[in-house]
Amino acid sequence: MRRDMTAAFVAASTPELLEPNVYRTRFHADWYQGRGAYGGVVAGTALRALEHTLADAARPVRSFTMHFCSPAVEGEARVLTRIERAGKLVTHATVRVENDAGVVAVGSATFGASRGGALEYLDLTPPKVPPPLDVPATPDDVPMPDFCRHFEFRFCLGSAPYSGSDVAETGGWLRPRQPTVLDAPLLVGLMDAYPPAALSRVEGFRPAATVDFTVHFFHPLPRPGLKPDAHFLRTGRSRQAGEGYADDYQQLWTEDGVLLAQCRQLFVVMGG
Repeated sequence: MRRDMTAAFVAASTPELLEPNVYRTRFHADWYQGRGAYGGVVAGTALRALEHTLADAARPVRSFTMHFCSPAVEGEARVLTRIERAGKLVTHATVRVENDAGVVAVGSATFGASRGGALEYLDLTPPKVPPPLDVPATPDDVPMPDFCRHFEFRFCLGSAPYSGSDVAETGGWLRPRQPTVLDAPLLVGLMDAYPPAALSRVEGFRPAATVDFTVHFFHPLPRPGLKPDAHFLRTGRSRQAGEGYADDYQQLWTEDGVLLAQCRQLFVVMGG
């Protein structure tokens, strides 16, 4: 797989093919969140390897689940893919990311061809927020994890992390700092870029980490008409937390109100 791509996220999430179903990648400290690379770039790398293994543009990813087992520390890692079953319209595949210390993450994906003429509806509507350019971008001097320097954030939903809000909600407009065509791996990276909504209800700093997430894609990507510098509205809302774990339900919308995907995450919130 080519590495001569200029967009930062694409370069960071494009593994090198070593042999069939075996890829090599390298995680870097500038993509860190805490003790390792943030989940979005780990999962994006895994999904990009799965897409390369499948090599069937007529079967875009429809569902992708990733379980995070240990920090993706700086250095070399391997991505192992496997096609579990390829049916007439649907392919199921699994992926494993590991380094010399052991397993980093494991995942699975479902790829499916279009079933034209099937039932279509959308009862959801995006929240009412100002246009992206009417919302100030987060200044560079605001303390955020290292990987955030690769994205432009415009918070306009819910409350800031650690603000002690009564509602666990956060989100806003988001895009890579370098114009990048939105594909499925980048979408996964955007979904995981905002802080967990549960942290809005916390007073004072508490570290958090993703246990797992599942993304459901509603449109094949890249999507015609989406410009590389487009903004995306990423919502996040948590409705339940207990025993150190919190859920997070997220959506990603285009500027003109198209729902691209939704995600359900489970976070661990650490501390007393």
